[in-house]
Amino acid sequence: MKTKPQSFRLKAFGMSDVGKVRETNEDAFSVQEQPGLFIVSDGMGGARAGALASTMTVKALPVQFSEERLPHKVGRGIEAQVAVANGFVRSIGRVNEILLDKTREHPQVKGLGATVVAGLWLGNGTLFLANLGDSRAYLMRRGVLERLTKDHTVAEMLFQTGRINRRQLRRHPARQVLTRHMGMENCPAADTGLLPLHPGDRILLCTDGLTGMIKDREIGNILWETTDRQAACRLLIDRAKEAGGRDNVTAVILDVGELQGRRGHRRQKVVIRRAIGRSLVRPHYDQNRI
Repeated sequence: MKTKPQSFRLKAFGMSDVGKVRETNEDAFSVQEQPGLFIVSDGMGGARAGALASTMTVKALPVQFSEERLPHKVGRGIEAQVAVANGFVRSIGRVNEILLDKTREHPQVKGLGATVVAGLWLGNGTLFLANLGDSRAYLMRRGVLERLTKDHTVAEMLFQTGRINRRQLRRHPARQVLTRHMGMENCPAADTGLLPLHPGDRILLCTDGLTGMIKDREIGNILWETTDRQAACRLLIDRAKEAGGRDNVTAVILDVGELQGRRGHRRQKVVIRRAIGRSLVRPHYDQNRI
């Protein structure tokens, strides 16, 4: 007997703050509950170039994806999901070229680049995720916090190959040296995955201005204990600033269905899942260079 795809409401809220050290905010985000596209980007290349790069990324990506002319709501079949996902990966590639063209035409913004982490609601109980750089996506599900995305940094690469340990990773001098980002020549394709959603799930998209200042356990506690999305975003940013606020801080929270039912599953302590992206399904996508 076939089961019908789950249908829920997806609600979101985003917030960004300059922090306590930077003079300008080089982060940008976009929240579009309809059609269901959520983007966070952290710019680089100096104040002028960084702010331009992140803004271009969050504005151009929805436009490029709309030009794919793919159906917004897809069936349950994996082929339909992969078709939409491939279209989104191609859109990221075109935005990358737009940033490269900007650098070629305007030498004053040489070095312009940006991270991107994006969630695309497929309308069938599934969220498609893509990321380049060290902006992250997290899943909070029934008191368990799971990081969904791997950082594209030199330090993360050293950790994954066993050359440094977890404690060294957090303080490594190359933890902010990116191995992939928007605006990079011959950049490998974004990491991608499908996240089957459950009622009560909460997704966080954020920049490293948050994750570089507070630990995953504190992030998890806030996501689990603070039901209101706006209040949770505000609290995450405030805690990052209290810890020093050395970078711009951006947080976008997506809630799947109503969260009131989570109270019956509350735990004394949030559990942190060490395996990254365990809940993701990773079908084959076009992984050509973007």
